Amino acid sequence: MASDAEPAVPGSGNRHRAGVLVALASGCVLVVATIVGALASGIGWDLLVSSYTLTNLVIGASFLASGIVIAWFRPQNVVGRLFIVAGLGPLLSAAGATLGWYADQADWPTALVRGLGGTLATGAWQLGIGLMLPIALLLFPDGRLPSRRWRALVWVLALSGSYQLITGVLSDGSPLPGDQFDSLISIGLEVPWLVNEIVGWVGLVAALLVVASLILRYRRGDERVKRQLLWLILAIIFDLVINGQRTITAEGPILLLLSFVLVPVAIGIAIVRYELLDIRLVISRTLLYGLVIAVIVAGYAGIVAALSLVVSAGAERGTSILAAIVVAICFNPVRLLIQKMIDRAFYGSRSDPARTARGIGQGLREDDDLDGVLERTRQALRLPWATLQRASDAGLAAQSGSPNGDPGHVLPLSYRGAQVGTLTVGLRRGETELHDADRQTLELIGTPLAVALHATALTEQVQQARVATVEAGASERVRLQRELHDGLGPALTSLTFTADAASNLVRSDPAEAERMLADVRTELREALDNVRRVVYGLRPIELDDLGLVGAVRQRVAALAPAERSGIWIRLELPDELPALSPAVELAAYRIVNEAMANVFRHSAGAQCEVRLVVGADLMIMVTDDGPTPERWTAGVGLHSIVERAEEVGGSASAGPTESGWQVCARLPLSGAPVSG
Repeated sequence: MASDAEPAVPGSGNRHRAGVLVALASGCVLVVATIVGALASGIGWDLLVSSYTLTNLVIGASFLASGIVIAWFRPQNVVGRLFIVAGLGPLLSAAGATLGWYADQADWPTALVRGLGGTLATGAWQLGIGLMLPIALLLFPDGRLPSRRWRALVWVLALSGSYQLITGVLSDGSPLPGDQFDSLISIGLEVPWLVNEIVGWVGLVAALLVVASLILRYRRGDERVKRQLLWLILAIIFDLVINGQRTITAEGPILLLLSFVLVPVAIGIAIVRYELLDIRLVISRTLLYGLVIAVIVAGYAGIVAALSLVVSAGAERGTSILAAIVVAICFNPVRLLIQKMIDRAFYGSRSDPARTARGIGQGLREDDDLDGVLERTRQALRLPWATLQRASDAGLAAQSGSPNGDPGHVLPLSYRGAQVGTLTVGLRRGETELHDADRQTLELIGTPLAVALHATALTEQVQQARVATVEAGASERVRLQRELHDGLGPALTSLTFTADAASNLVRSDPAEAERMLADVRTELREALDNVRRVVYGLRPIELDDLGLVGAVRQRVAALAPAERSGIWIRLELPDELPALSPAVELAAYRIVNEAMANVFRHSAGAQCEVRLVVGADLMIMVTDDGPTPERWTAGVGLHSIVERAEEVGGSASAGPTESGWQVCARLPLSGAPVSG
């Protein structure tokens, strides 16, 4: 899209604005000259219309005004300069016609009469309609070609327009009556019929290609480009309706051509202020009522004509009444059908929320790409933009289109009673709130979008869990490497040196060798203790030997009085447990140990109860009768308990009770996520 900024070359902005002012002054001079020439010559209204002087004046002024506005506010858009030339051409023709008529009445030189009333009046208007307008349409709306491949069409349009201009001024004839107004450079040119046919077909093909370029821009363009093109479409619709008879029969009132001013006006608005109105609504309603009226008129005329063939000539009034009744009965169904077709073209499938939601749901089943789903949603409803945000971190999950500061409607997305995100959609230009049909459709679409957003969040959590698992494994390997390298490695190295020294002293100094071997035995026991400590850190040996229940009993029995801190421990454990996975068994053992350690460190109670209950899950409860603190925060131990439970798909909590403090954990028996 062309930038709205002024040209970057120093001084070019002032030169450009000066050129625009010169064009404005020139246009004003030509308008004044046309009016003065018409008043001075006393040219009648009929001749003013039949010579196309009035239409040239009005159409030329509209092109010039539109071009000046575009060139002033969008100086880098070449359409403005083309429109200035397209406006000055018809104004030259209008001024030439009235001044030529006056020159003929005042007996001015023949060359001047022919130059004004012939050459200018005949050829200058071709600069606008014939030459500049088709090229401007090819460059509309951004002032650039759709691609470099369209350059050849520019040359074809330029040659076609130039051919019409040149052959016009070289041929006899003028818009003004009388041979004295033949073009000054006329040579009585008569172009062969075949040449005219070929040029005509070439011009038709070129015009169709211009239309194709506009269609291509609409299909590929963003919301801004589409709105700009809709302004041009609106003008063309009105122009075709007003000039329908002239389009079909090549005849009709000349003044109807004044409707052509809508084209430059619409293009000027599209380039400078395309957001002025909700152009989609304007066009949809224009098409709706225009087509309904056309269908009613055609239906009424057809019914009357058909009935006239089967009834007598004296029953004309009855025929008209019957035709009116039939049209009245068919009016509303026809209107609804046409409205549905037009609304689908401009507002998508919002009139059928269920079908739209079904299509979006189908897209969700085919892929989980939220950007693609959001794009289909926006295209289905013809909305300017749409965004999808997560509720967890307010991050942008997907986006289609660019908000550009436009107001939007926010729709909360919920899954199982919890808000998982928000869907925000842009309002169409001219709309102050979301249409009820759009809202109903979005509410239906919101359910599959919420499910997709929740599924995406779960996928991200799984990925994060996998990363955390890998990092935890790597950290554990680093810890083991440090334990072995810093503890066991140096000890074994020292033992090796000591044993070598002892072997060298066995014969020469048996007593010293025996002392050194005693040191080796001591250090070997310490190294063995270190190995046991590392292995115990990975998984307590008593779990493998005694199981969870036996390991808990042994741990409690092995506690020294100093460790108990005067607290009596009561165990309530089942005789047997179902087979537990190694991860669940280890997590349960660690949770019991950490919970008891918290009791010993922080509780002022006298009793501690440890219970293991087997049901659908394995329940662990460690309770003490100590007083409840007024304020407390979870420390490292409690965080560790919660993390260990969640790692195997369970849950854990801690807090005060009526009689003390309790740590409660629930673990799955199989290691799978717990129910509920």
